[in-house]
Amino acid sequence: MVSRETIESRLRQLNAAENSRPNATVEEVSARIDKVMAPDVHGWRGGVHVANRAAEREVERAAFGALADYHRTFDILLIEPPYASLRWTIRGSFQGKEIVAPGASFFKFNDDGLVAEYWMHIDPADFAYRS
Repeated sequence: MVSRETIESRLRQLNAAENSRPNATVEEVSARIDKVMAPDVHGWRGGVHVANRAAEREVERAAFGALADYHRTFDILLIEPPYASLRWTIRGSFQGKEIVAPGASFFKFNDDGLVAEYWMHIDPADFAYRS
C-alpha cells in the first residue's frame, strides 16, 4: 500500500505543478500534472465524470489560460492511505479582477503513489469577479 509520506509528497508535487502557471505555459503545467496521475486515472468534477486525463486537460486549458497568475494554497490536508482529502483555495485574477475560489478534492492513490481517482468539489460561482 502507498505510504502517507508518498501521498503527501505527490500532493505537494501536484500543487507545485499547478502553481508553476505564472512561469510556465498551460501545456507545461498539464505535463507536470500528468506525472502525478495514473495513466488510467478517473475523476469527478462536481459530480460529473471525467473519463481520462485528456478530458481534464481541456478543463486545465481553460482554467490556467484564464488565470495566468493562478495560485492554490492547501488549507487542510488529511491522509489515510490510500486516500487523501484536501481543502484548498485558488486565487488569481481575470481581466484585472480578483478571483478567490475555495474548494475540496478527494484522492485515491494506487500502489505506485499516483492518483488513481479524484473527486473535485468547487462552486463555479466563486469564479465570479470580485471588486
